[in-house]
Amino acid sequence: MAHPLQLWITIPAKPLAEGKSRLALALGADERLALTRQLVQRTLDVVLSVAGVAGVIVISRDPEVLGLADRCGALAVAERSANGREKKDEQEWGLNRAIEQAAAFVQTRGGDALLFLPTDLPLLQAAEVALLLRVWDQRHNCVVIAPSQSGGTNALLLCPPNAIASAFGLGSFARHLQLAQQRGLHVEVVESPVLAWDVDTPDEYRLLVAQ
Repeated sequence: MAHPLQLWITIPAKPLAEGKSRLALALGADERLALTRQLVQRTLDVVLSVAGVAGVIVISRDPEVLGLADRCGALAVAERSANGREKKDEQEWGLNRAIEQAAAFVQTRGGDALLFLPTDLPLLQAAEVALLLRVWDQRHNCVVIAPSQSGGTNALLLCPPNAIASAFGLGSFARHLQLAQQRGLHVEVVESPVLAWDVDTPDEYRLLVAQ
């Protein structure tokens, strides 16, 4: 009988003080900091409650984020720059590099699959994460994508962890879909209102507060 494939969840996180800068018209700096911290904590609480996950990685260059991850029971991984050194003062947020670093890390741990989740999904519940795992269904050579409302990617499951290159940025859903199709991988798209809704703009924040 084949052993089940081992899936790791990775949560990349900007330094808390740099998060949610697009909400500056709606929130002051202290309020944005508090919101970002709350979202990171909530995301960790959700993913750590999901069964069938080999491990949870938080990758960041913020010591506070890494400390929070460690206290919660996740694996804290310091983000590294393109030259391989730990990032401390560099301003650029290299999300694609961070996910590629996480993928390489997972493979050194014997992981078979990687699920990327951002920290700004305010409605995320364990049920949505479990749904992504069910849709994957332990398939080899598989990509599962949950698009955002704006055509981005709000969840990306890769088996193997380096199945496709990370292509986050404007319009990333279409790019990830194209990359997977070009490689002949099995592709599943999960259309979920919960996974599609993130908090990036003042209007999205007002909708969240109004609920």
